Amino acid sequence: MPLREHHKLTAIDIMRSTIDRSEADRPGAATAALAGGAPEYLGWGDGDEACETLATLGCVELEYAAIRSGVGLIDAAQRGLVLVSGHDAIDLLDRLLSQKVGELKQGESAAGFLLDRTGRIQSDVLVIRSDRGILLDVDRRDVTVVASAIEAMTFSEDVAARGGDDWYTLEAHGPELANLLTACDITLPEPGRVATCSVDGRTVIVTRWDTAGTLGVRIHLQRVDAMLMWESLHAKGAVSGLRTRSIGWLAFNMARIEARTPWWHIDFGEQSLPHETGLLAERVSFTKGCYPGQEVVARMEHLGHPKQILRVLPMPDERLPIAGGQVFFDEDGSPGDPIGVVTSSGPSPMRGNASTALAVLKWSHATIGETVRCVADGELIRVVIAAVEDDVQEDQR
Repeated sequence: MPLREHHKLTAIDIMRSTIDRSEADRPGAATAALAGGAPEYLGWGDGDEACETLATLGCVELEYAAIRSGVGLIDAAQRGLVLVSGHDAIDLLDRLLSQKVGELKQGESAAGFLLDRTGRIQSDVLVIRSDRGILLDVDRRDVTVVASAIEAMTFSEDVAARGGDDWYTLEAHGPELANLLTACDITLPEPGRVATCSVDGRTVIVTRWDTAGTLGVRIHLQRVDAMLMWESLHAKGAVSGLRTRSIGWLAFNMARIEARTPWWHIDFGEQSLPHETGLLAERVSFTKGCYPGQEVVARMEHLGHPKQILRVLPMPDERLPIAGGQVFFDEDGSPGDPIGVVTSSGPSPMRGNASTALAVLKWSHATIGETVRCVADGELIRVVIAAVEDDVQEDQR
């Protein structure tokens, strides 16, 4: 991780700082030192693709607040890139992925699934077409899987794919993001758009990607430039009077669950079908040519439904269900048989700190508006099922 030393210094600065909470409407609030002193990391993946990602610099509450009121900057060490080149590259990707990418123009992006021939998801892929070439933004664990799938589909085509180990990914999320980018002479791209820019002589590729319920981007650049870019973002944020803060996975995870954003390798995985993820409209095109697994996807769309589906469980209070905990059928006010499992959960400050959970439920018991029960803090709690996409009214076929 090229930013590890920066994490350490930032954590020390946080430990030395103080914050005046005397005006806060909280019992006992006063001037107090913040927690910190050493960054905390999470293991991400295993094997050759394993890495560590920053969990927190010592104060998850303030890191989350940066996402909601300023800009949270993320060292996205868990992201990987596959670089695809060649005259036939975009055509081959269109025949490989579930999303229509064959018509992507330079400066555009689209997300899709890489499926196997049984329709199971192999990777969640963000396709970025920039003037520096085609970048596939994937989970670090999927770099080899995606590169190998491209190689297996290549026969006489002019296509080459390689892992982008010399590239690095940063993220930024928050309502002040546009102002921070402006300070760097970058215009915030519209959704689905990509900007290739020069910041202090370093080329960066900025892709709009709103995953935390606010403005968001992913920033791709050469690994050797990561530290300088990171420091530049912080410095220009400070000079512009913006509330810019380094944040870790724990704060981002809280925000993305609150925003009902399912996450690959957490809320759905290698045994999942696209119809089970809650992301069908964003990841799958039903007006494009053939791709591996298309027959299964089309058959399910027109003739049936999945056995299970990802749903949201907005908890009524602060009690928190644990990932891996069972969800039960609410039968006459008492828990019946298990009908699903919680995949992720977290507190939702925007909901008065009531918790939010994502859960995979059996299709027969996943009707939006119905009641289920789950265990939270040792108690069985009734919860009304909601959709991943809040404004989408799904047809319960």
